Amino acid sequence: MSTPALIAVGGYSRSGSGRGPGLELLQVTSDPEAAAADGASALTVQRRATVDLPDPSFVLWSPDGSLLYAVLETRPTRVVAVRVGHDGTSAELVADLELEGSGGCHLALGRSPSTLLVADYGSGTVETVLLDAAGLPAELIDVDDHHDRADGEESHPHQVRQLPGTELLAVPDLGLDRVFLYRQDAAGQMGLAGEIPLSRGSGPRHLAPDHESEQLHISCELSGMIATAVRRPATPESAAPSVLGTASHSWSVRSMIPASAREGDNALSHLELSADESVLLVANRGPDTLSALSLDLMRPQLVSEIAVGAHPRHFTLLGDLVLVAAQEGDRIDVLRLRGTELAHAAEPIPAPSVSCLAVRP
Repeated sequence: MSTPALIAVGGYSRSGSGRGPGLELLQVTSDPEAAAADGASALTVQRRATVDLPDPSFVLWSPDGSLLYAVLETRPTRVVAVRVGHDGTSAELVADLELEGSGGCHLALGRSPSTLLVADYGSGTVETVLLDAAGLPAELIDVDDHHDRADGEESHPHQVRQLPGTELLAVPDLGLDRVFLYRQDAAGQMGLAGEIPLSRGSGPRHLAPDHESEQLHISCELSGMIATAVRRPATPESAAPSVLGTASHSWSVRSMIPASAREGDNALSHLELSADESVLLVANRGPDTLSALSLDLMRPQLVSEIAVGAHPRHFTLLGDLVLVAAQEGDRIDVLRLRGTELAHAAEPIPAPSVSCLAVRP
């Protein structure tokens, strides 16, 4: 029997048709021997603790797994920390910090130690939260407003992602059709260092870099396309203006390809690379599928696509399993990735209004 994994489940509990409990912890155990025998997992799911919170739409574990951070998609945005017991049966809310922005939809650990970075879809801001010595959200220390460079357009930052192999952080802005590049100083302050422009109407939502950020794969929610940007050393012509600082590298979009072979509109959500970086996985809302794209050639190639529950908003990898948060399907689909092929591995796990999944480290 494999080692049990503790999965944090975030979801909508208040807004719109939110039906979820807030935060929930699931212990998931799969039997690899059973999976090898008939292709389906003997999957055991045990429901552990829940925490009643308003719309914790994105969740993130602390590096040591003792704390679970969540951003509440509220007005104003709130960031909370939950202390989780060893077996997941206890979960205590230990911090709740109100921010200035609204509609927070993503959070990530900062480059500067002891900071969390929050993307506010509603207010068009990126906020920096200082963590105290215990790792708890303590103070809002910086706010960057994308409306300052919006030229009258509506700004909607949707993710903050560290770019490995660089000192930079990337923030896709769905409303401005750009990926903004930031540098964070030792005090935690964010400074704009450059940007990656995309085609008008693309709507960049999430980004998946390889281990050296040589390639950045970007899910474009509004166009249904995957943009792949390739890294090159910065030159005086391509570097950001000096008033913004200068990025050590820059990227340009090399390809744009459809994420799904199905007909109809496709509002892409999340995307991630497989552990060996040979496959790009992408969630498609509209077709309600998960796609696998091979990265063996110069540009991604769609090789496998499988149906999942309605409105797949997020997914996470657990060994060779792919757990898909189907928000409007009220379930977590359990898939298996073997090579470039996707297959259903077990029955879906009921999860009302699920929006995000995170495996405890």
